[in-house]
Amino acid sequence: MSHFSRIKTNITDLKILQKSLTDINLEYSMNKLHLQDSNGNLEYMDMVVRKNNTNIIGFLWNGQEYTFISDFDLWKNNHNICQENIVEKILQQYAINSIIEVSHAEGFTTRNQEKLHDGSIKLVVQRWN
Repeated sequence: MSHFSRIKTNITDLKILQKSLTDINLEYSMNKLHLQDSNGNLEYMDMVVRKNNTNIIGFLWNGQEYTFISDFDLWKNNHNICQENIVEKILQQYAINSIIEVSHAEGFTTRNQEKLHDGSIKLVVQRWN
């Protein structure tokens, strides 16, 4: 029985996903790799995120968006890997980068980006007419 957890996302842009992973210091590979669960089951992934030389997250393209795949049981057994809301961090950074890209395409420039005490991010963009 597989221990993979699958989380549907709204992630559709590979370039923004790659930038987001880099922004939060996660190493990724696009080489056709597999993710392994705690039972030894292997599953093909379009992208694998590595931490401490371990494949910890996979992203699988379903034709419309990427699905986030991981075996969170493996994280419990490996104290070198901290789950610390990694899904939320990736999705938050993806949202920020998406907003920045769209706003820049509309002629806005980023004036300020600030992480607030509650973990939210304040983003200020500006456009002159």
